[in-house]
This record gives sequence, C-alpha cells and structure tokens, in this order.
Amino acid sequence: MMKRTSRTREPRMLAFAIGSLSLLLSGCQLFSTERVIFNEQGIRVGVETDPSVNRSSPPAMNEHPGHLTPQDIQMLLSPVRVTGWSGTVVGWFDQPRPIPLFDDAELHVIARPIADALQQSSPTQRVLFYLSNPRSPYGDATSGALFLRHHSLHLVVTDHKAFSKADTAGGDEKDVRDTKGMTLSLMRPYQAAGSQGTREPDWAPFERVHLSMNVKDVLAQANRSLPGIAAAVQPKPVSPPAQPAAAPEPSEAAQDLRLQLRELTQSNQDLRDRLNRQTEQLQQLQDELTKLRRDSETARPKKSSPKKSITP
Repeated sequence: MMKRTSRTREPRMLAFAIGSLSLLLSGCQLFSTERVIFNEQGIRVGVETDPSVNRSSPPAMNEHPGHLTPQDIQMLLSPVRVTGWSGTVVGWFDQPRPIPLFDDAELHVIARPIADALQQSSPTQRVLFYLSNPRSPYGDATSGALFLRHHSLHLVVTDHKAFSKADTAGGDEKDVRDTKGMTLSLMRPYQAAGSQGTREPDWAPFERVHLSMNVKDVLAQANRSLPGIAAAVQPKPVSPPAQPAAAPEPSEAAQDLRLQLRELTQSNQDLRDRLNRQTEQLQQLQDELTKLRRDSETARPKKSSPKKSITP
C-alpha cells in the first residue's frame, strides 16, 4: 500500500515541478521588458516598461508611438543642462557649473535612435538611453529615460559621465541613491517656454533628477531665438535648378520691323544673284567676241607686195 502511494506521488511532484518552472520562466519574460533598438559606439538605446504609468489612478498613459523627427530631438535636448559634483576630494571644492547633457557629437548619433524608439514604443513604455565613458575608472556613464505625456517631454537622468561617483575603494556597484547632486535645467531663454503647461508624472523614489518641458513651446523657442542652431540640425531643402527667364514677347511694331528686315535681306540676296548671272553672261559674250575676231583675222587674204619699176 505504501509503494502505491509513493508511485502515485512521483508523477504529481514531477508535474508540479514542471509547472513551477514554466511559471518561473514566464515570470522572467514578463519582467525582462527591455528591448534594445540601437547599440553602437558605446551608445545603447531601447524601450522598457514605464513604472510611472501605474502610479496614478487611473493609469497615465504615454503619448506613444511618438512622432518626433531626429531634428526635433536635437532641438529639444540641446538646451538641457546638468549640474553636479564628483565624489572625489577635488570635487568637494569645485563649484557646480551647468554643462550640456549631451554634446554635439552625442546628439548627432543619439537623435535618430531616440526618434525611432519613440515611434516603436507603446503607451506603457518609455525610451531608455546609455552612453558609456571608457575613460572613467569607476564606470561612470550618462544614462536615463524619457517619454511623451500631456504634450510634454519628460526626462529623467540616473547618471552622468562628467561626474565621478564616490570612491568606495572596493569597486562596488553604483548606489541608486547616489545622484551626485545632479540637477537638470534649461538654458535661457528656454526656461519659461519649458515650464509652461507641464504636468509632472509620479516619479519613482530614486528618480529625483528629472525635467519636463512643453514640446511645442520649446520647439517654437528654438526656431525663434536660435535660428542658426535650428537651421544647422534641419536638412537644407534642395532648390530646383534655376529656369532661364522667358524672353518677353515682342510687340507688333517690332514684329513688323523684323518682317521688313527679313524681306529686304531676301531682296538684296536676289539682286546679288541676278547681278552674278548677268556678269557671267557678259563674260561669255566677251569670250565669243574675242573668238570671232581671231577667226576673221585668220580667214582674211594676205596683201601682195608692190612691183618695182624698171628704169630705162
């Protein structure tokens, strides 16, 4: 009786183990939501689940897929400034100065992948970015995420490669609570345009370095105050080849003059042809007259010489 019970339990335990394993694998797939779209030159861009969507009731959906061009991304991110300090001794005495979040070379590379990621993201996802810094001994990098909601671009930064983290002397991983004193801001004159009509999302407790900007106002300010930068990031339209200017139509009097000139030219040519023909005929007559003279002189008899008189 005991043997039968043990034999019947073995298939049940095996089925339970298989079910648990399948649930574990499905759970891993559920929580592994990051999808990489671009990964080149030490720059990675992808999409992930936005945790701020379900923090509000009802859930605040993002305005995705987003339809921003790479030129729009450059104009939106170029005025963003970040300040912070390094965890080294030297960093304690430095006055934090605002620096661009992305330099021109980074913006040139990252703008199109971010635009593509926004177009491929769903209302419950956000775009993440990561820019490595091979020169940093502590693995400092520029990382964060962004998404579109309520006609605004919301940006959160978790690290920046310009600021070194505190030296733990043991190579420990970066503490998520260590924000290096970073703050985000917009350069003048974008400050007023970026803050109007923006609604802050419910950020995570450790997402303290964030910024929201009105997309329409910032783009309008970029085109208005910095036409040089806006023209530099926008492709120049190819102008069609210049067409030759159409000649003005001649008046009726000019047409009459041209017609008379053409007739006179033709009459002059006719007169020249007639004169040439008459000259040729006259030459022929002269040649015939000369020939007749020669023939008449040849046919004329020679005169006899006079006889001498004989004197007695």
